[in-house]
Amino acid sequence: MKSTLELGLGMGWRNELALFIERRSDLGFIELTSENFPLELPLPDPVNSLIARGITMVPHGLSLSLGSASRVDRKRLANLAAQAQRVGAPLVSEHIAFVRTEGEEAGHLLPVARTKDNLRILTENISEAMSELPVPLALENIATLFEWPDAEYTEPEFLCELLDRTGAMLLLDIENLYANSVNHRFDAAAYLD
Repeated sequence: MKSTLELGLGMGWRNELALFIERRSDLGFIELTSENFPLELPLPDPVNSLIARGITMVPHGLSLSLGSASRVDRKRLANLAAQAQRVGAPLVSEHIAFVRTEGEEAGHLLPVARTKDNLRILTENISEAMSELPVPLALENIATLFEWPDAEYTEPEFLCELLDRTGAMLLLDIENLYANSVNHRFDAAAYLD
């Protein structure tokens, strides 16, 4: 399943940028980091004002750890689903990364080794997450400081295979792509091709 969604220009919500965001007339969506908005608390007034103005909200997860051999945390998945319903989101997004294993938190988005085994694990975790989410899931590439040895795929090959297997959408973070092209010395234009 291939799908696209045209949301226009978007920004990540930061309280410090509330006035700047409010003054933008060209915004199509705001990315809300799901973990920063506890469900038991109301959304900040500036976020509610943007929703009233018709700006689309897209909950963005940091903690599902889709690349972990540990299964997806049901509580975190339920939170992301509830956030989507809370703001009437057309989709949610999460990173292609792992942040924990066996209950130990890394405190950082860590890259997934690009192997057949990890592709299988990611596919299973993403499929499980997608079955529980009320809206489509977009997967975001991360910036990485290191590459795991013995990769069986290039990153573009890995992403394409993952998207084909899961039917998820891609949230291609160009800034992360650029950082990786510098960190790992590859041609970003060739990557996009």
